[in-house]
Amino acid sequence: MAESSPADTLADWLAHLETLHPKSIDLGLDRIRAVAQALSVLPAKSRTITVAGTNGKGSCVAALQALLLKSGCSVGVYKSPHLISFNERIAINGKPASDQQILAAFEAIEAARGPISLSYFEFATLAALWLFRRSDVEWQILEVGLGGRLDAVNIVDADACVITSIGIDHTEWLGDTRELIAPEKAGVARAGCPAVVAETDLPATLIPTLETIGADIWLRDQRWVYVDGQLRFEGITKSMPEVNGLQSGNLAAAVVALAAINAAPSDDVIQEAFSALSVPGRQQRVSLGDCDWWFDVSHNQESVLVLAQTLAKNPTEGRVHAIFGAMADKPLRGMLEAMAGQVDEWHLPATPGMTRAAEPSALLQLLVDVPATGYESAEAALSRVQQLLEPGDRVIVFGSFVVVGAQMSLLADKHPGLRLAHA
Repeated sequence: MAESSPADTLADWLAHLETLHPKSIDLGLDRIRAVAQALSVLPAKSRTITVAGTNGKGSCVAALQALLLKSGCSVGVYKSPHLISFNERIAINGKPASDQQILAAFEAIEAARGPISLSYFEFATLAALWLFRRSDVEWQILEVGLGGRLDAVNIVDADACVITSIGIDHTEWLGDTRELIAPEKAGVARAGCPAVVAETDLPATLIPTLETIGADIWLRDQRWVYVDGQLRFEGITKSMPEVNGLQSGNLAAAVVALAAINAAPSDDVIQEAFSALSVPGRQQRVSLGDCDWWFDVSHNQESVLVLAQTLAKNPTEGRVHAIFGAMADKPLRGMLEAMAGQVDEWHLPATPGMTRAAEPSALLQLLVDVPATGYESAEAALSRVQQLLEPGDRVIVFGSFVVVGAQMSLLADKHPGLRLAHA
């Protein structure tokens, strides 16, 4: 095992991975591909769908998993980031991987990597692929972490891909225009394989990039159409139930992706899978006492606008408190302005240990005309909000996965039996 090997617990391993590689984000495939080949997880034995996009990836991944499980298939799902537990990132047949499974995967990777340095995300990706191979799943669904073309999951040649949306995010790595970002997202496509595009406001570079790759392009509003609960493609019409908090176009894209590779779910499967579908932290609404709590991992301007629109359609007579935090490289002013009129008082917790996180002091400078308070921790913010709450009030917890997950974890500890995320 490599020098400075970690201890035996998952927590110790994860702390070790934080320090193992000089860059937390290091785009490129050569290093991880070499280790993947040493682990014998390439080429993939399972049918694979890769999901890229700025917003909506998690909903599409959850839809694909639900449809495949209802169809009687075995399926591995890899997603990121997690809300409460790292184990959420890797699921086999709908159940998060156990600590013991992840530890075994990490140990195998450590033994195989030799002198090659891997980032935290690359370790996690390889762990998922190794566990899926060991479990002999029929399908694997891989969510892109950042971009697509150079993201770790792109070492796998997917049978199909989905591109849910293209917004301006992660500009340091992907570029600062949608025209620069689109080719990075499209990089998960493969020649001759379906690329299902759910985005309707197409950057000028997207389709040319897919055409250069040689992908079989399934473009929304051309090759498939979703309107008012009806999905139409290739002369077929399927009815789809609405799912609270999730964008129907992303769920429809999941159905189309399966159909495009001759695995179309039946009408009964679609109804059963989507009727029971929910994704933690996506406009998730919970009643606690006499107050209404919303949790949403809207961490860029486009997703915050969607949240604000939903809140506007669901007004409340009580006061509205927002617990918010995001990374410093996000369009913070635009995100806060998108929620104008929806929040009476802001609560801004610090996220110790997250060097990319915006400090509460920086957010306070953008909220000069409304009541706002910064806090040294998630615990302090939650405690103050709970002191201020009166019956009928609303709390909106939104922003980064770190901020939303921290509040979910604290509330779950305070309210045993409250199920906010998949542990």
